[in-house]
Amino acid sequence: MTAPRRDSLKADSITPWGIVFMVVATAAPLTAMATALPLVVGFGNGVAAPGTFLLVAVVLALFAVGYTSMSAHVVNAGAFYAYISAGLGRRIGMAAGLVAVVAYNVLTIYVVGLIGYFSQQTFEAQLGLDLPWWLFSAVALAIALVIGVRGVELNVRALGVILLVETGVLVLFDLVAVARHGLDVLPAESFSPSEIVSGSPGLALLFAVTCFIGFEATAIFGEEARDPRRTVPKATYLAISVIGTLYVLTAWILVGTNGGTDAGSVAAADPGAFTIDAMASVLGDGSTTVIDWLLLTSLLAVLMALHNMSSRYLMAFGREGVLPRYLARTHPERQTPQAAGITQAAIVALVALVYVLAGADPYVDLGSQAAGIGSLSVIILMALCSFSVPFYFRRHGAVRPWHHVIAPVTAGLALAYFAFVILDNYAVVTGSDSDLVNAMPVLILATAVVGYVIGSRQRQAPILDAVAQGDQAESPTPTP
Repeated sequence: MTAPRRDSLKADSITPWGIVFMVVATAAPLTAMATALPLVVGFGNGVAAPGTFLLVAVVLALFAVGYTSMSAHVVNAGAFYAYISAGLGRRIGMAAGLVAVVAYNVLTIYVVGLIGYFSQQTFEAQLGLDLPWWLFSAVALAIALVIGVRGVELNVRALGVILLVETGVLVLFDLVAVARHGLDVLPAESFSPSEIVSGSPGLALLFAVTCFIGFEATAIFGEEARDPRRTVPKATYLAISVIGTLYVLTAWILVGTNGGTDAGSVAAADPGAFTIDAMASVLGDGSTTVIDWLLLTSLLAVLMALHNMSSRYLMAFGREGVLPRYLARTHPERQTPQAAGITQAAIVALVALVYVLAGADPYVDLGSQAAGIGSLSVIILMALCSFSVPFYFRRHGAVRPWHHVIAPVTAGLALAYFAFVILDNYAVVTGSDSDLVNAMPVLILATAVVGYVIGSRQRQAPILDAVAQGDQAESPTPTP
């Protein structure tokens, strides 16, 4: 019997719905509605927040057309890196790949800060335990690491339970609110074009896009999927459909419950209470305690999913030889990214320790500073990925106008605009007046330059690390 390779992931281990659980958990519906939606409503375009979520969902659906077309030809755990390399060449692909490594690791750091902050608040309020935030963060990170090493199947079961419970609460709220108040909680103004462009639509787009980050990770699990050329496209469309529908409907009802056209002033007055108070008014005061604990499990689900994505990117680059090859080593029996997972957890813990020693706030400082860099990076990567699609299929022939040109280019232009809006509002994202903090996007450019240089120096290397993966390999293409 042939021993499993120590640099490959376990094939045929995850179904389309399993991937959907992983990526929807990353989007964290309850967390998004409780933390980001109030900002969209209060400081963005008010009653039109649901329309903004719908607009973003449409753009990401267009992105998915080209993205899934690529997934049928390139199967690799470093999805953005692999796809952009195949379309725009190794140098740009390597630049994008290193940005992706940084992006998902930074987003993991962001969630570690959030889960520490909210855990500390909840345990003190509900149980009277006053413990340091970093203790909760450390326990949550350890759980994510252990479950990640145990395997995708266990991850899917754990995330599936958490996701079903928190989604169930949101759906219950939606149903009860409509049953009690009818069309009064569904204001028509929410989808009015004039309302969508009112207020600060750029700020609204910024936070709405951030809520969707994670759905693009379907391709990262391609090597472990059952029949990835069919599984990844199906999972991508399922994920965007589930996330988009839940966000638009729940945001619409939350806006309606908070007074419709008056919801903006309600959210601006107390963003933290906007969602919780609305749900309590519909489900009863006792639901507040349940929602507090569900928010913690929701954040844990996000952490587990982001840890898995980050580990797979580190593994892909270790297998390529760009990062230490040690990172490519998988668990001898479970074929999970063991070395990359341990390394990723150690990096996150080290960064969090720096903030602890500096006496920084895990939410205001660690959270906000990490979120801006991570979100902006992923949006830029999605735009580049969209632009790579027509180049790839033109070089390989059989160009389909809608799938390979119109949809991806339209999505790329829209995503590029979203990135511009985030940069233009970056001080709002960080909540800081520090020039140093608000100059952090320069790190994205610096990382991309390093990747570009590495790609230029390795022009004779295979363009994708998937070339060593048998039938899933993508043929090398010239570096432009």
